[in-house]
Amino acid sequence: MKTVVLIVFVMVTGTVLAQTQLNVVTTESKVSWTGTKVIGFHQGIVKIKEGSVKINDGKLTGGYFIIDMTSISCTDIPDTDPIPKKKLESHLKGEDFFDVTNYPTAKFEIVEVRVHPDNPARNLVLGNLTIKGITKRWKVEVEPTTQTDKLFIAQADLRFDRQQFGVAYKGLKDELVHDIVRLNIVLKAK
Repeated sequence: MKTVVLIVFVMVTGTVLAQTQLNVVTTESKVSWTGTKVIGFHQGIVKIKEGSVKINDGKLTGGYFIIDMTSISCTDIPDTDPIPKKKLESHLKGEDFFDVTNYPTAKFEIVEVRVHPDNPARNLVLGNLTIKGITKRWKVEVEPTTQTDKLFIAQADLRFDRQQFGVAYKGLKDELVHDIVRLNIVLKAK
């Protein structure tokens, strides 16, 4: 993967700023999910399909990433117990939850990056989150560990209300599964 350097002209000041676009390394990036229910929780992994980040003067300024929802897997049920594991994964991929046949990907696109008001080492990223074809403005806390024009590594905490995106179990009682889903994202781009 090649690094692409874009030159952006700022008309107000007349200065030129170099903006670097780095491609997400999908094999070294991951999304861990946690969903809770009345009794207990489930955890798992979902893969990042593609993405890029924009860096300007050593700071995150933009980008996006696409999640491959067809790759959703459960890690808290062991492989030695294949029937419950397969049943849960099929349910999550089915129409009751993420409906991956019709919506195989989810996306987060950065609109604005601010310094976090409570922790200057973190960013508060505002962006468009799209799940099941529904797009909403969402906030994500991002903690970069490396930000250069050649390498970007960060961890992000994204929590979303599944009901707002139509990820609703149509079974007996939807309240058995809590609405907030937590995504812990590790992103590496170069």
